[in-house]
Amino acid sequence: MKNFQTILMIVFGVFIVGAVMVFSGVIKVGGGSNTQVQTVEVSMWGSIPSNQFSAIMRASAEAGEKLDINYTEKEVATFENELVNALASGKGPDLILAPHTLLLHQADKLYPIPVTALPERTFKDNFVQGSEVLMRAAGTLGLPVYTDPLVMYWNRDMLTRAGIATPPTSWIELQRYPEKLTKVDSSGAITSAAVAMGGTTNVTHFKEILSTQIMQTGDPIVTRATDTSSGDEAKDAYTVKLASTGAAPSALRYYGEFGNPALPKYSWNSAKKNSLDEFIAGNLAIYFGLARDLPTIRERNPHLDFDVALMPQVTPSSASGQATKLTYTDVYALAMLKNSPHIKDAFAVAYAAALGKTANIFSVRLGLSPARRDLLGAGNVDPILTVFYNSAIIGKTWPDPSDVVTRNIFSSMVESVMIGKSTPEEAVSVADTQLRNLF
Repeated sequence: MKNFQTILMIVFGVFIVGAVMVFSGVIKVGGGSNTQVQTVEVSMWGSIPSNQFSAIMRASAEAGEKLDINYTEKEVATFENELVNALASGKGPDLILAPHTLLLHQADKLYPIPVTALPERTFKDNFVQGSEVLMRAAGTLGLPVYTDPLVMYWNRDMLTRAGIATPPTSWIELQRYPEKLTKVDSSGAITSAAVAMGGTTNVTHFKEILSTQIMQTGDPIVTRATDTSSGDEAKDAYTVKLASTGAAPSALRYYGEFGNPALPKYSWNSAKKNSLDEFIAGNLAIYFGLARDLPTIRERNPHLDFDVALMPQVTPSSASGQATKLTYTDVYALAMLKNSPHIKDAFAVAYAAALGKTANIFSVRLGLSPARRDLLGAGNVDPILTVFYNSAIIGKTWPDPSDVVTRNIFSSMVESVMIGKSTPEEAVSVADTQLRNLF
């Protein structure tokens, strides 16, 4: 096993020299008679629509980075199961382009990029902080291409009618908005809502919202460290921090109060439709959504007058410790599969897509924010993409071992407080134990 690892590290070490030469212009990827680092067609799975991916590849070729990829579009809902089944039968792609949550859950099936090919310093210098969730003791799980941060969509008409000039910049400021924006009819039904918080079943991104609030107060939820105490092979050591401070109970309490009809900040209940649907219909003033929600909003209601802003932040005076300016983000990366017979070529494609001109083409064509620091630093003239870019810079996430399981854990944590079954402290303690069991 050690001999195999040594040989593969040499292969990566040799290839990284070639990869550097690619982007210095000495070697061209593709281009007819030019020397090619990529020698065979690479199969790739992703959730980007096939026609959109083809357009990205055409633009990449026009920019001088022709990548030989056999791309297969997969539905988001079935992507992971199809991948697991394919690999179990000895099949599957060479590469996948997927969110970090899927990569973390299927980490044992991925081939991490060793530090000889991608040193930690190089990774941190090139990619945003949120991308560091992909780093492991054995190497990096994938090369980040673009990010999908949580942002605040707000209805301009609703705020204007209520005499509110700007969207909230802090959570303290937000809790005053329901008194002006939430409307309740004679039967007690909410006809117009200020913000969708205080539940889980009909709040589209409740886990991401809670994660943002918890991490803003300095609680990382889960941390990873490299453990070298067991011998030659370094291992990953995870520590669950959810119940280590008062950050999570405080965030949970704040979040739930928007669903309490006895409080002035009451704004949401289980009778409402999905928060994204309510915002599109013009019945919700503030919607916390991911950047990828933008095309859906525009397509389903082209007449909706809305704008986008950074997520509200925890002010230092209201935090239990030092407040951190951040928002939750999903990180999409290209990862190699262990059973691929074309590791070197898969790495060539991933390297080009992440560190070449193709990376910017992905983000521009998808309307999302790049994962590279230099591209984010260059900015964007589009006012909405500017918010996405700024959100990506402060975007963070946490080592989530299973998005489906942890979403259920967070849901139970919220609902147990909402129905009075648990105090916020008790609910967080239970969730903390459940997270520890996952690791």
